[in-house]
Amino acid sequence: MPRPQVDRGFARNVGSLLVSQVLRVPITAVYFVAATRVLGVESFGRLTAVAAVVMIAAPFSALGSGALIVKYGATEPETTHRWLGAGLTISALGAVVVGALLLVLSPVLIPQGTGVAILWGLVLADFIFARAADLASSVFVAREEMRVTAFCQVLLPALRLLAAAILLLTPSPVGLGTWVLALVLSSALSGAICLTLAVRAVGRPVLGLAPFRGHWREALLFSVGIGTQNAHNDVDKAMLGRLDGPAGAGVYGAAYRFIDTAWLPVRALFGAAWPRFFRYAREGNSSLIPFVRAIAGPALLYSLTATVGLIVLAGILVPLLGEAYAESVPLLRVLGVVVLLRCLYYLPADVLTGMGRQGLRTIIQLVVLATNVGLNLWLIPRFGVWGAAWSTLACEAALAMALWIALAVSVRHPVPQERRDV
Repeated sequence: MPRPQVDRGFARNVGSLLVSQVLRVPITAVYFVAATRVLGVESFGRLTAVAAVVMIAAPFSALGSGALIVKYGATEPETTHRWLGAGLTISALGAVVVGALLLVLSPVLIPQGTGVAILWGLVLADFIFARAADLASSVFVAREEMRVTAFCQVLLPALRLLAAAILLLTPSPVGLGTWVLALVLSSALSGAICLTLAVRAVGRPVLGLAPFRGHWREALLFSVGIGTQNAHNDVDKAMLGRLDGPAGAGVYGAAYRFIDTAWLPVRALFGAAWPRFFRYAREGNSSLIPFVRAIAGPALLYSLTATVGLIVLAGILVPLLGEAYAESVPLLRVLGVVVLLRCLYYLPADVLTGMGRQGLRTIIQLVVLATNVGLNLWLIPRFGVWGAAWSTLACEAALAMALWIALAVSVRHPVPQERRDV
């Protein structure tokens, strides 16, 4: 009898991740509102722009180790602790190398007048501490223990909100530097807790780079693929900070935060599906395609509903954030469709990765990213935040179309296992 494509275990995993995302929605929303209110448009814009640069660079410091933990933890469980150790090792080394490179390039990457201490604080928080939590979470994704994954995903924003609340209770004014320091400390605590859980589950990680032997090309493909995806999502914010100023980045970033929040439930669904993409792809299209169809319907239905909701409810931004963010309202009404477009390209992209076509996925993403950067260089100086918005919509639609074409070709002409990218 064939194995059910969406069984009770998968349903429980989706439920666990969905609960975590439901919990994250109010946590991240309150944290976001607090940040916009406390920091003001300009400082929030600086934080948004620098965070975008760090998010783009982060996958290159970890060299795709989270994805490798999921892949080999799902298919070769006995190697999980070694891949965890390798991920921690490469993340520490990468934080030094990539962090130093960002420091050198900071005069052209971050908004003028932003101290390098802000950049280093976010590098420390995201490259080291949040990365440790992410690697630990990947361990439980591979094991399909999504309840623990859900806990790790909620813990980081919850601790950051707690740190923000403590700051708000202090009588002294809260500046950008103090806000980033609180972010670093809360990220460190989250990383320590999640890593402890992972060690208890799979044993002490073996530090070193031995697991990467024979897998450097695979690791590089994952790193470039994830980095390109992050760049596709965040390059507009980073470029706005340089080309339009911190205020423009703040207004644009505020609208985008609502989009990211609306995306969380679909992220939960695809997160639960990811290890199964690898397993079903090994069994062939007869197992993979029915599974993809089973999850595509709910994902697309929710994304369409969320898009309509963002367009209709965009007016709540001003009461929540203040009059300084009034321009975010029409921006959100235009950018709301990003939730649907993101669903349309994430699904074929993840399926291509499961099928061993990470290289093809990465090439498509790089071409669209280059187009996005070019459009932003042309449109932002002329139209400001609206130039970034129209560039984003055009490139998201192009990416979705290209990935679906690539997936259709890959399904009709599958690549033998020994010739797959990953």
